[in-house]
Amino acid sequence: MPVNTCASNVDTHPGRVVLENQILRQMKKQIQMDNACAEKAAIAERDAEEARKKCIAEVEDGIEVNEEDICMHANRPDLRYKLMPGSAEEEEAIPTYRE
Repeated sequence: MPVNTCASNVDTHPGRVVLENQILRQMKKQIQMDNACAEKAAIAERDAEEARKKCIAEVEDGIEVNEEDICMHANRPDLRYKLMPGSAEEEEAIPTYRE
């Protein structure tokens, strides 16, 4: 039985698809190098994530301290921070007790 071939496939090798999709084997040394690179990348990513979390934690701690100060000073204006004499903030602030 004759085989009909498309005109676009005339020059193509029949095993080309199989040969192109074959993965070359790696040597043990190459595998170790790849694993070492992957481990270094994972460590760097973990360190970057920890740095981001630390930065966010510092910002959140600062916000929490500010909120606590605001709540505390809202009830007792005499406990407000003492501002520098003559500063613009002092003129806008509620009068505070000075020692």
